[in-house]
Amino acid sequence: MDTQRPTDAAMVTGKVSITLTQRVAQLEQRARERAGRNGAPATEARAQPPQEVLQGTLERLARDEQPRADRTCNDVIPNEKTAAAHAQSETPAKRHLNGHSNQACVAAAAEALESVARQRGLELTSLCATSEYPTTLTRIPLFPPVTRETAIEMFKRGWVKLQSSWDGGGVYRSGPALNIYDEDTLLGLMVLRSRRLVGPADHMPTAVRRLDKEDTTPTDERVQVDSVVFTISQLETAIHGYTPPKGWGGRELARRRDSIEDLYGLQLRFDKVRGGARYQRVTISLFDIPQFTKEKDACYYVQFHPLVSRWLENYHTFISFSLRRKLSDLGKALHRFLASQRSHCVYRIGVIELYEAIGAQDRVWKLNQNARKQLMIMQQEGFITAFLIDGTGRSKPFVLHVVFPRQT
Repeated sequence: MDTQRPTDAAMVTGKVSITLTQRVAQLEQRARERAGRNGAPATEARAQPPQEVLQGTLERLARDEQPRADRTCNDVIPNEKTAAAHAQSETPAKRHLNGHSNQACVAAAAEALESVARQRGLELTSLCATSEYPTTLTRIPLFPPVTRETAIEMFKRGWVKLQSSWDGGGVYRSGPALNIYDEDTLLGLMVLRSRRLVGPADHMPTAVRRLDKEDTTPTDERVQVDSVVFTISQLETAIHGYTPPKGWGGRELARRRDSIEDLYGLQLRFDKVRGGARYQRVTISLFDIPQFTKEKDACYYVQFHPLVSRWLENYHTFISFSLRRKLSDLGKALHRFLASQRSHCVYRIGVIELYEAIGAQDRVWKLNQNARKQLMIMQQEGFITAFLIDGTGRSKPFVLHVVFPRQT
């Protein structure tokens, strides 16, 4: 019995080997038959170089992974796999990471700007902008602390005269309804300014836009403009002071882009202009921008109007972004207005006049209640040292008293 066991094991092993050999032969035969039906010998299929197989795979993947930008909502989804991919690509608030691609885009655009400046004979200098904001814009209700719907009601008729008791009054605006959110956008653009160009108006990268026939500025007159090259995510980060771990969402970037478009559509006219007599009663825009795109995080070029650039250099107020981020919309409007009054040690103003100057819309007692909370934050942050709102609102009007820190 013992002498037969090895023989039995060998027989079993032999049977298994024969079975495997037959199975391999069957698979090879089937492969040859398939190749024959496709019109190609099996030997040619096996001899295909690995790099050609890889190239074919890449081409197929490229066809399957069609970029989302090339798709429309009417595209036919051929199978469940591509349907899932499509659904994933359309997830709301898709995140756009800030990385080397954005930096490379801005760097390339800045290099192109310098090349254009050299070709057109423009003087180009680098800027180190901080938090300058035109003082003229701090004292008019251009960006009221209201909802978008209320702003639309306030500015629904063509040219609107803005309440202003400073700089001679006579300030008019036309264009899209704006609020504090749009002022954040404008402040962010001003903080990101990186280049100053000097030269003929029509030689600028974007020729200075003329909005009416009263503008008699010669096209060859030398003007000064500040400019910035940026992506929407960089602007969002400048405004909020941080970047989320997963980047800014698609909705956030789209809303900020819409705000830039609204600012671009704004038109202003001044009866008296500080530091720009040539632009008296002349319609101006805050800035020019060559083109817009629906790409979520596109790279943009913004060129400020020569008058705005002059204000930013010679007639500006410093707006603390770090403090502004801690305030409500009403607090931001109050802070912006009071920032232009810091040359006073003690400042006094009637609250009705103040609320008209910032465009606040609500009952006075409620505005006073909210203002006190915001002024308390400003005091805690050292922007002011003390404040008081006194009066009854009847026989004795409400008055705001503010004490600023001593200037050193």
